[in-house]
Amino acid sequence: MALTQYYVASSIDGFIADADDRIEWLEQFGFTAFQKSYDAFYSRIGALVMGAATYRFLLDQPNLEWPYAGIPTWVLTHRELPAIEGAEVVFWAGDIAQLDGEVRIAAGDRNVWVVGGGNVAAQFVDAGLLDELRVTVMPIIVGSGKPLLPIGRPTSPLPLASTTPFEGGAVEHVYRLT
Repeated sequence: MALTQYYVASSIDGFIADADDRIEWLEQFGFTAFQKSYDAFYSRIGALVMGAATYRFLLDQPNLEWPYAGIPTWVLTHRELPAIEGAEVVFWAGDIAQLDGEVRIAAGDRNVWVVGGGNVAAQFVDAGLLDELRVTVMPIIVGSGKPLLPIGRPTSPLPLASTTPFEGGAVEHVYRLT
């Protein structure tokens, strides 16, 4: 069965971006140590969901080449945003449960990746629609910023499915939500 997954990196103190929506603190680690794990995860993705801030981050990249070619993507937004050449993007401002059904159909037997941000993933958790949380905790303290998962209420304890340590002190934790 296909899963809806929130796959993300976080600081030890639970932030996915700093207070200015920047991720230099994360970029300093490079991605070589994580590439094999990311590639295995990404190979099972059939659709993406992201928020407007994540999409805007991609838009602001110099020499942007859409990194998710061939994968249908939904962007949650209430404002008009420009399309990215080569991207199969649907801008969405409707009900999250309706979106979940549409995205799962598009993904087929592959997984749905809730790319970010934390507010988008929190909507899926609050609606009982997120199946798995895959968070790589980076060995750094950011102090303030965009929270990993600002949900409306505490969950019950989440079963730990796996952990993967990486060179340099980062550890991926995979939790099941459903």
